[in-house]
Amino acid sequence: MGDSEAGYRYSGQTFQPQPWHSLVLKLRDRVEDVLRRSDLPCADFNSALLNRYANGEQRMGWHSDDEPELGSRPIVASVSLGSERPLRFREKTGTPRHAFNVWLPHGSLLLMGPGAQQHWQHALAPRAIEGSRLNLTFRRIVIG
Repeated sequence: MGDSEAGYRYSGQTFQPQPWHSLVLKLRDRVEDVLRRSDLPCADFNSALLNRYANGEQRMGWHSDDEPELGSRPIVASVSLGSERPLRFREKTGTPRHAFNVWLPHGSLLLMGPGAQQHWQHALAPRAIEGSRLNLTFRRIVIG
């Protein structure tokens, strides 16, 4: 979902965003306002990925949000709705790799600021957790 010009390539495919839903647009504006008032890094987010996890068994493997369309130091703001679940982080390099969990309760906002994608990977591991979860990640697609 996002601005019409905020298309991006992922896993060999090109994706064009659906137009903003009014509630998602309001949520984006609120996230940007919170970040600006907190003196935290903020981007003028022009896209959002929406992922629904029906239960704790659905997962997302290790990755970094470091596609070229996100620029050299992307900022990603993640809003979690529904069942609380941990997002696992690990260093991209190192022996052993330092790893930790960040638990994301309903209504939480996680900011992955400049440099996070260069140094860390994250994953959503399967867990014995009941209930569904919706995750919205706001990003800035670099255009042109």
